[in-house]
Amino acid sequence: MQRGSIYKKNGSWHVRFRVDEIGEDGLPRRREITKRLAPVDDNHRSKAHVRDYADREVAKANKGGSAEGSLQFKIFVENYYLPSLLAAIKDHKKHASTHKFYRDTLALHVTPAIGHIRLRDLETVHVQRMLDGIVLSQNSLERIKSAASAVMSYAIRLGYIKGGNPVHDAKPDGTPSDFEAYSYSWNEVQEMLGLLDEPARTVVAVAAFTGIRESELRGLKWEDFTGNELFIRRGVWRRDVGLTKTKESKARVPVVAPLRKMLEAHRKLYGKFQWIFAGPRGFALDTHNLVARVIKPAVGDRWHGWQAFRRGLMGILFGAGIDVEIAKVILRHSDSAVTRRHYLVLKSQREARAAMKKLEKVLVVPSRKLSRKKKPSMPERTLTSTSIPAKRA
Repeated sequence: MQRGSIYKKNGSWHVRFRVDEIGEDGLPRRREITKRLAPVDDNHRSKAHVRDYADREVAKANKGGSAEGSLQFKIFVENYYLPSLLAAIKDHKKHASTHKFYRDTLALHVTPAIGHIRLRDLETVHVQRMLDGIVLSQNSLERIKSAASAVMSYAIRLGYIKGGNPVHDAKPDGTPSDFEAYSYSWNEVQEMLGLLDEPARTVVAVAAFTGIRESELRGLKWEDFTGNELFIRRGVWRRDVGLTKTKESKARVPVVAPLRKMLEAHRKLYGKFQWIFAGPRGFALDTHNLVARVIKPAVGDRWHGWQAFRRGLMGILFGAGIDVEIAKVILRHSDSAVTRRHYLVLKSQREARAAMKKLEKVLVVPSRKLSRKKKPSMPERTLTSTSIPAKRA
């Protein structure tokens, strides 16, 4: 590994070393460059005094595992990273929505700030300055950081740069988000079912009684319905038919008797389509249009999105005393910690007060009279049954 050649010129110390890079013709080349280190003065009298400076400069060149390490961040994103995501989508390894998230996030926030920096030269301080210059919530900054980190991780996997990911140690200090996840109660679900006409009524019923995601709801076909179960095999995002969110999401979901009757009645009207919920042209139903044109006009402010059905089902299962591990299987989470963290949402302070009332019934605090006079210390004695305060009748 090269260390560079230190020399003195025009009253300053310099270091000369070689770098591998991609030329304007797109071909790799090896070029010799020079960096100024420090002035020749009392603090920098010899080569030894500036060796650390030289090592830091040369380390950037050594960090680049290949000539592609000289690529600017923006060029690498456009010519390498985003095309790799598109290829993964065609191979059914990634979701189309994933490509849109990274494309938009990188274009809006990341490349304008650090796009001009070469991969091998990108440091944590550059990423930190980028995050500090964006006025968004902490959750939004976390997503921006994850997008930048994914790009650098891909460059490391390709061997274009060596060492750790410089994005990892950056800290997104955004404003705390005041978002509170909403979950529908059983009463709210019943009210919606009473206000909606078909087919919106059955769409809402499936979301409420199975807890499946919006993309999975759109992806249901009649071949997935056995009568007692719905087999979740795919998700539909916009016009893209792809995989479920995780491998655990591809599973069978039980269908309760009332929902089975609704689906059987729905099949008599719409069974000619392959999709259980089909749009006017036969493709998977556009749920955004359904909400805007049918659901919101009918239910008004009661509407809080599709994900609230998934949280609501968790709340209903929790209220019914269903074990979290069983709920995890129904919601198809990979880890019960996810179930606990995201879906055990208290509907109101009323539930918290009810829980404390239950606690009051099992707690008995013995009363004790306080004396103004200090009593002499008593020797230790064995605790007997007579020394335990009697429980009041």
